[in-house]
Amino acid sequence: TSKNKLTLVIVLVVVLGAIFIISTAAYIFWRCRSKSRKEPVVVDETKSREFWTEFSANEDVEGNPAGNGPELPMYSLQDIVAATNNFSSEDKLGEGGFGPVFKGKLPCGKEVAVKRLSRKSGQGLEEFKNEIILIAKLQHRNLVRLLGYCVEGEEKILLYEYLPNKSLDAFIFANTKEQLKWRKRLNIIEGIARGLLYLHRDSRLRIIHRDLKASNILLDEEMNPKISDFGMAKIFGGNENQGNTNRVVGTYGYMAPEYAMEGLFSVKSDVYSFGVLLLEIVSGKKNQFRHPDYAMNLIGY
Repeated sequence: TSKNKLTLVIVLVVVLGAIFIISTAAYIFWRCRSKSRKEPVVVDETKSREFWTEFSANEDVEGNPAGNGPELPMYSLQDIVAATNNFSSEDKLGEGGFGPVFKGKLPCGKEVAVKRLSRKSGQGLEEFKNEIILIAKLQHRNLVRLLGYCVEGEEKILLYEYLPNKSLDAFIFANTKEQLKWRKRLNIIEGIARGLLYLHRDSRLRIIHRDLKASNILLDEEMNPKISDFGMAKIFGGNENQGNTNRVVGTYGYMAPEYAMEGLFSVKSDVYSFGVLLLEIVSGKKNQFRHPDYAMNLIGY
């Protein structure tokens, strides 16, 4: 009937109109979101220079006049908050010794790992700057790349390349350890050794890491290892082969005895830590564990 036809026409007009309005709104939202993501991050170079001017100790490390920091972008806290969805727990990758690590996405679309230093971590401003300087100067396939940093108020944040497989301990100590075939484990061991060799011999600066452990070895999409966390690293210059400190830092179980008890550290300290790490990779056991049938831990054995 004509009445039914009129009703059908009205329904079709309403439905099509609603679809058009929703589609238009979705398109406008997509364009605005796409535009905002493509907007480049504005780096405040003046603020960065002021930050590094206060840290005159970098002259010995950099070989440049004080006040010239590494050539890295300094991001604002607002950029970091936006990249991590306000440090959302859903984007949290893990918790390190110095604070949580989040996955973030910069406005250009690049994914990054955001390390937010905890105020209770014990890593002060000097160690923070030390880590920035060291990683910025080091370039090796088995060392993690630093992409930028943020210092604002009480916040100290580092931006690293994002490595999707997280850290080595998640594979050798968890239930996923069976995924690591012997060939893959050997490749990881070789990669860590190459990274250490670069730090100790091949880089312009001789660097002692002092905190080499499974959680500080990150893995990329092809399971290639990258050494990370240089906040506790020390630099040796000239003919210097050994250092001494009253402030022992690092992780017990990975520390060489002379370092843990007397504060003496050298290239051999990292080699000892590498040996412990090698045992963990091969056995799938932590260096310290309890077992009813074995009195000794992995290192004692």
